[in-house]
Parts: sequence; C-alpha cells; structure tokens
Amino acid sequence: MPASKPSCIVIGAGLAGLTAALRLAERGWKVDIFEAFNFFGGRVFTHQFEQAPNLNCELGAEWIGDDHDHMKALCEQFKLKTQPHRYSSAFPVGATQTAAPFLRAGAWPFRAKERRLRKFLKKFKGFDEHQQKQLDRYDWWTWLETQMGFKQEDLLKRDLMDSTDFGETIRLTPAFVAAAEYAGSNRFDEMDKKVIGGNHRLPEKMKAKILAKGGRFHLGKRVIRIVQKNLTVSVTADTLRWQRHRHRPPTPKWVKPKTKCRADFCICTIPARALSSIKWNPPLPDEHVEAANQLQYCRIAKTAVLYKTRFWEHGKYKPSGGGYSWFTDGVSDFCFDATQKQRGDKRGIICSYAIGDKADDLANAEPSELMKWITQDIARASGLDPEPLYDLAIDIEQQPWQQNPFTQGAYAYYRSGQWFTVHQTLQRSHLRVHFAGEHLDEDWQGFMEGAVRTGEAAAARI
Repeated sequence: MPASKPSCIVIGAGLAGLTAALRLAERGWKVDIFEAFNFFGGRVFTHQFEQAPNLNCELGAEWIGDDHDHMKALCEQFKLKTQPHRYSSAFPVGATQTAAPFLRAGAWPFRAKERRLRKFLKKFKGFDEHQQKQLDRYDWWTWLETQMGFKQEDLLKRDLMDSTDFGETIRLTPAFVAAAEYAGSNRFDEMDKKVIGGNHRLPEKMKAKILAKGGRFHLGKRVIRIVQKNLTVSVTADTLRWQRHRHRPPTPKWVKPKTKCRADFCICTIPARALSSIKWNPPLPDEHVEAANQLQYCRIAKTAVLYKTRFWEHGKYKPSGGGYSWFTDGVSDFCFDATQKQRGDKRGIICSYAIGDKADDLANAEPSELMKWITQDIARASGLDPEPLYDLAIDIEQQPWQQNPFTQGAYAYYRSGQWFTVHQTLQRSHLRVHFAGEHLDEDWQGFMEGAVRTGEAAAARI
C-alpha cells in the first residue's frame, strides 16, 4: 500500500494562505483551504465599473515594489506582466487648496532636512537591538521634530505623506517601524508596479493551480474550532451567507450547516484580531491571545470615482516621472489617478486613499456627496473650476477596510513597544498550527510581499 499524502488545512484564502497552499500542493500535499468570505484573494481586491469594463482600480492592495522579489517571482511563474505604477506628488494644502507643482516621482518635499534624514536612515541599518528598542519608544512625529529638526509645516506634510504608509497618523506610529520601512525601501517607497489587468489576476492564477494540483476550497466557511490531538489537526467551520449592499461592505449571516476537516498540519493566515473568535483545544497560549487582542489594524477607506473624462490631465501642472497624485488636507486625503497607464478609454478613475479618522468619516458619507467632495478636491488641486466638473462623475465604489468584520482594518498597525513583544509572540507556532500573514513579516509588513513571504515560510516549516 502506498503511503498516504501528507495533508494540511490552510485557514484564509488571502495571499498568505494561497501562497502556503500553492507551495504545499506543488510538493504533492493534500490541501484544504477554508475562507470565511465567499470570494478569495483576501485584501487583494480589483474593481471594474460596469460602465467601463476595460478599466480597473484596486480597492485593496495596490503596489508591487522593485525589491519585492517573492511577488515578482510569482508574477513570473504565472506569466503575469506588470506596468509602471509610480506617482509624482503635489501638496495642495491650506485653506484654499490651490494647485501646487508636482514633485518628480521619488523626490521628497523636505529638501532642507533630506540629507540629515537620509544619513540617519543609513545609520539605522546598523542599530543593535537595544538601539532599536530605544527608538521604538518614540513616535515618528516626535522623532522627526526633536531629532531631525523638522518644523511644523514640514511635519504636517510629512504626516499627510507618511500616514498613507501606516494607515494612521505618524503622531502614533512608532519611529522604529517608520525608520525600518524607509531604510529598507527604495526611493519610491516600493510604490513601483501593479499587475496589468488588476492585481487580483494573481490570486486567480494561484487558485487555478491549486485546484489543478488537487487542492480543495471551502468558501463561505468560517473556522470556529481547532482541535489538535494524536498528531492531527481538526477544524470545524460554520457556513456563511453574504448579503451584498450597494456602496457598503457585505454583511454575513450565519447558518447552521457545519463543515469538518482533519489534516496533519494547519497554517492559519487570518488577521490576528480574528484569532480570539476561534475555540482552541488545547487552548492558544495566554500570551498569544493577549498579543492578538492588542494588535490593532489600521483604518483605510479606498474610494474610487469613475469619470467621463480625465479632466485632471488639463490642470495647471503636469507630473514628472509618474502619474498624478495629490496629498491634500481636504476630504479626499491622498488621491491618485488609478488608470494612469490604462489607455484606449477616455474615461478615468480617481482613487481616494483616506486613513484614520478621515477614513471613518468617508465611510459614513453619502455616495453622492462623496463624489462631489472628491471632485472638488481634485479640481482645486488641478487649478480648475469644480462647478463644470461635477457632472463628469459617473459612479463611485468604496471599500472601508475598518468595517470588514474579520480583518477590522486594512493591515496590521503596530504601536510603540509592540514590535518586540506582540510581533514576536504572534510568530510562534502552536503545536501543529503555524501562522502566516502580512502582520508577521520582518521586512515587508503591510505589503503583499509580506503576506507571500510568510506563506512560503510557513509551508517550508512543515
């Protein structure tokens, strides 16, 4: 009798779970993937408006960096081509929010302090653990102000710019986390590329390969219990039905049918905040539960507006080295042309990327009002009269990640003192259950690259 295939249950069909399942399936493992939503891809979420099916935008994960070797390798494996996705930036801030010149893609708007900050980031690469922990006690705003000499005006611009990287204001972001990202990133902050046709094409290819290798997907199945006994892992999952709503996130409805599955190992890739919703036997260690409960996920609302024309291309200033993007203290926060390299259609999509309190405000706004506000911000930032442009807005779609019932945010947001405690605790396996997800990566936390790396690492460990 031939030996049975080794088996693994993967919880979560985002990039981390898909990557783990893919690598195991390629090695001949029997793989079952459980996903609470009735779709796969996790926080990779490409959207196409019905009125413009040849255009796409990302309501979830947006960028592939030049240094994201694992993501680039996956795209190459599945023969997915990428397109440039860099942006020039303008800062139309203040009471009038009038048009401002664009900085070339990759340039910083703080030239007076740029040399000093770059010198610090270079020095940071040699910090020992004691120095790192000392830095982790500061927030990024205070460090820039007291140690780098940034003045109020530059701090406000830096807050607008850097907060889009962390999902909350830099008044709360640890200086260690910020320094680690900027010291390890290229000058474009890894905002370099996206998949032609939409980033969700990658999860689609991965799912097809897993199915071809005999893997099984259980969509709409929320894991509620994990039991480890006699060198096996058993999971029990509820069935969920999802109700779709126009302009707001879907809501789940639990139904009674349950699904059970047993395997040799389990890889759990769900966001840390969801771990406490599972009943564990043996129980998850107290320190792991506490770490999961302490970790916050950042508030990000991505709002896409489809327009009849790309009116911003007729503005006062033109970008250099990348597409149109604006950091504004208006309603829309950070906005960019999501269709900068997508031609053949005169229509265009502006994406508003709002964080923190502003993300909550936008998530609760009426769609018609929100379209008007975003149009007004972009018109003023472009030096155009907004009145004739309101009628150019065709449709709007929004994804407020903080309202997602399972992720409770876009990606993990480590606060001061948590990287060396919470982060390290969450990385530990629990007997035959291993963990993965962007929140656990050492170098690319918050990026698709981080999710892929941890998925591959978990698959390699078992």
